[in-house]
Amino acid sequence: MGSLQAQKRADIANYPRLKHSLGMGAGFTTGYGLSYRYTPSEWGFQVNFAPYKVKNFEQYSFGVSFLYELVRLKSTSLYLYEGNHFLYKKEQDVVINYSPIYVPIMGTVEQSFWNNGIGFGVSALASENVSFDIMAGYALYNNLSEIKPTIEGAFYFKF
Repeated sequence: MGSLQAQKRADIANYPRLKHSLGMGAGFTTGYGLSYRYTPSEWGFQVNFAPYKVKNFEQYSFGVSFLYELVRLKSTSLYLYEGNHFLYKKEQDVVINYSPIYVPIMGTVEQSFWNNGIGFGVSALASENVSFDIMAGYALYNNLSEIKPTIEGAFYFKF
């Protein structure tokens, strides 16, 4: 029985690792938008980016996450992740000036946030080259001023 399990582990270890992944991701600590993941070994990283700009509003999400694979099976893996998400918003809007009289003027409102989190993730292959990931853990939100649970997700084409 023990040699059968050892052979199964050896087969998994020899299963080809697809190092590159491209897809879409969304999370409070990993960022959201287009996503690229590189996992050459048990260590890897992920980058998410989403620019959005219209007439009076712009928003940019940029996330960098670090990954460490704990368990690797043929069609699933369990990993630790540490996510860093920077979110920037800029909007032109009517600002009310109350002194000395009520005067509406156009103004610019800018906001930026940094969220950081850590947790566990599971990656599951839907086919040979398509995977779905879900991650959950705890995060520091709003420039590290609040602690709350977090959830992240992604789907990738692996090559």
